[in-house]
Amino acid sequence: MLVAATGQQCGELSDTHVDDVRRRLTAAIPSPTARAAILLSWLGRLPIPAEALWGEGVLVRQLLADLSLPDIAAAAAETRTGHVSTGVINLIMHSGDDGTLATAIGPTLRQLFLPAPADNTLR
Repeated sequence: MLVAATGQQCGELSDTHVDDVRRRLTAAIPSPTARAAILLSWLGRLPIPAEALWGEGVLVRQLLADLSLPDIAAAAAETRTGHVSTGVINLIMHSGDDGTLATAIGPTLRQLFLPAPADNTLR
C-alpha cells in the first residue's frame, strides 16, 4: 500500500488511510510489542531530518501513538539495536518522555557506545 507513496505523501496521509495502515499492520503483527519494535526500527532508519521529521516519520509516530508506553518500552528494551534506539530518540523528541523510554534504551546505548579506556599514563 505504501510502496508507491513518497515519504512526503506518507506524512500527509488522511486519518482514514492511517487507520487502514494501522488495521493492516495489526492484522499482520498482532503483538503490540513486536509492532512497536518494527515501527521504532523503521523510524530509526529514516534519514534525518527530511524523512524522520516530516515524511514517513509522521506516519510512524501516528502508528506508535496507539501503542501503550509499556509496550513501546518493552520493545525498546528487548530489541537492542541502534535503529530501535534511534527511533526511540526520535519519538522522545516529538512526544516527550518521563524517563521510561530513555531508561529502556540505556543498556543498548551503553553497549553501542562503550566508554573510552582510562588513560593511566602521566603527561
